[in-house]
Amino acid sequence: MRISVGKLRGLQQISDDTGRFTMIAMDQRGSLQKMLHPENPKAATYEEMEAVKLGVTEALAPHASGYLLDPEYGVASVVNRFVLPGRTGLLVALEQSGYEKKGNWRLTTLLDGWSVEKVKRLGASAAKLLIFFNPDAPREIVDHQVNVVQSVADECRRLDLTFVCEPMSYPIDETEEAFAHHKADTVIRTAEALSPLGIDVLKAEFPGDAKVTNPDELRKNCERLSRATKVPWVVLSAGADFNVFRGLVELACRGGASGFLAGRAIWKDAFREKTLPAQMEYMRTQGVKNFQALADLAHQYARPWWDFYGGKERLRDHFEGWYVKY
Repeated sequence: MRISVGKLRGLQQISDDTGRFTMIAMDQRGSLQKMLHPENPKAATYEEMEAVKLGVTEALAPHASGYLLDPEYGVASVVNRFVLPGRTGLLVALEQSGYEKKGNWRLTTLLDGWSVEKVKRLGASAAKLLIFFNPDAPREIVDHQVNVVQSVADECRRLDLTFVCEPMSYPIDETEEAFAHHKADTVIRTAEALSPLGIDVLKAEFPGDAKVTNPDELRKNCERLSRATKVPWVVLSAGADFNVFRGLVELACRGGASGFLAGRAIWKDAFREKTLPAQMEYMRTQGVKNFQALADLAHQYARPWWDFYGGKERLRDHFEGWYVKY
């Protein structure tokens, strides 16, 4: 499988020298507002959101291979204040926070006034798209979501920018507990549907639920996902408690994942503290320890992303005068 030089450079920038992704997400908007003001999320001001993103970034980004931010509160601030290290790969979200409802189904909307071209223009290493996806949805819903992914993939291909896609499943007409029993199949079928569309990294939900499935079966689910996806994958945390997520990262990496892209599992407990200085002290201490524990697991067990392409040697695909046709 071939990969273009721009996308290859982006993958290099968001991974470490061993080919593992140890990435942190700080693109939360609605969920972060709820953490700051549980009773009234909309009470969170721009200044509050910006201050949290600056503080978390300053504490954690120097340790990460890649760092995911949103354009609304995060990207410009962390660059302008010099808190995002130049050596840390920058990923930028494309979608609007939340989703549009169509009946019981969820549609992803791209952020108005933002684009893949702008992500490329500001010098980011990758664009990220969260897409709500249920393969059992009506055809018009599935087609809409597939078309959103395809349109972003086409733009990333045109601009030679790395594309990270984050499908999120959800239950319909059943309880969360019932959904947990077949979530793995939903996650794997979603990877089969979306990964061939031109994405470069799949940011995947863990394929299964530890509450209803034994660890051996969960690891086998990860191996199934590794066979189903057409691209390297990383596991997301979906706000899981840290001790739970640490176990899932080990299972995922043993099962073929190339690392993780996680946010709240690493830093959410800071918001048990009531003041910004106390929250940031947590980030600099326990938050860094949480991240390092996950990174150690990735380095020990994860599959280098270039193994998906058959190793580094297979990526040496260039020729004299290549730049003329580029």
